[in-house]
Amino acid sequence: MVMVCPVLLAVTLEKVSLTSSENGCILPGSITPLAALTLEAGLLPFLLLCLSKLLAQGLADLFRASKVVVHLCALLLMALAYVILLLISNKNIYYIAVLLPLVPLFLWRCFWSMRNSYDHDETVYEGCNEKLERSLDFSTSVTSLLFLGLEGLALEGQNSTLQGLERLLTISLGATIVTCVLGVFVVVVSTVPPMITDNADSKKICSVIEALNVVLAVTIAGIVLLITSVPLGEAAWLAFVPMLISFVVWMYKALADDGVLQVQAGGEVEEFRPASLELTKITFTGFLAVSVPTFSSSSVTNYTHGFILLTAAAVVSGLGWRLLTHRMAPSRALVTAASVASFSAHLCVAAAVIPFATMAANALK
Repeated sequence: MVMVCPVLLAVTLEKVSLTSSENGCILPGSITPLAALTLEAGLLPFLLLCLSKLLAQGLADLFRASKVVVHLCALLLMALAYVILLLISNKNIYYIAVLLPLVPLFLWRCFWSMRNSYDHDETVYEGCNEKLERSLDFSTSVTSLLFLGLEGLALEGQNSTLQGLERLLTISLGATIVTCVLGVFVVVVSTVPPMITDNADSKKICSVIEALNVVLAVTIAGIVLLITSVPLGEAAWLAFVPMLISFVVWMYKALADDGVLQVQAGGEVEEFRPASLELTKITFTGFLAVSVPTFSSSSVTNYTHGFILLTAAAVVSGLGWRLLTHRMAPSRALVTAASVASFSAHLCVAAAVIPFATMAANALK
């Protein structure tokens, strides 16, 4: 819903032009039903799974149907991301090369996953459900952030009149669309894991999915850097200082400590819940709202610079905080580094309130 609703809202409030000469004839009358269909397809799997719990006799058919709808939703999301690019110009049509290879892959996965029953999937992935749920939560949250970034960049690209930043905008859009597609793929793989016949392979699959989550976090941090570099230039690298401090603390503690896992009084390894990404989502929304318009604005105040830098640092620290708490049984070094990342994220958000309030006060004058 977070990925699709902004598109419908922007069209409803007439924040985008669907009749521009740059858009051609593909957009009018197509983006709205596509966004609505994607939204419905995203809700339908949950309805089917709820029905499967109520109707025990139709469990197998509803379970397979939910797999079909999940893959359909993924294809619609990629199509929606592609159409969003065409909001800027039909020249972006060549991005179809990024999407086409994944279409037969998703269709192939959908066909083979339907052959596995509920009992089969539950058996082969026994013991990995918690890891898959964590990966699904992370990839879904990050992909929703990427779609917000793509939609914001598309709106700015359609309205931008400032010369000299077209190349940076193109790079940002290209990186965002590729990462959106990767995010959708990780969401699908986490929701409907690959087909395996041996439970021993499930740990390898989970490790690959967790590695893809790290790639997603790194790429969204890179996109934040690209957007931040528009108003700040090389100073945008300062957004990574808090996360760098967390990494140094992690290395120091890992070398100084014995690496023993946190243990409860009963002798069992304590399981840690992953950090919430709600703060990161809110901060990223504010970051986009202020930073993206700088693509077409030549007069940016120091308060705006400060807000963009602090929110960018908070987003990067928030992603790092989530990754450091992703493991169910982290070491003491990871726990300490996660605490530093959490403190950095909250501190940057608290500091960003000052320039934000100043910007609001100046706007009211």
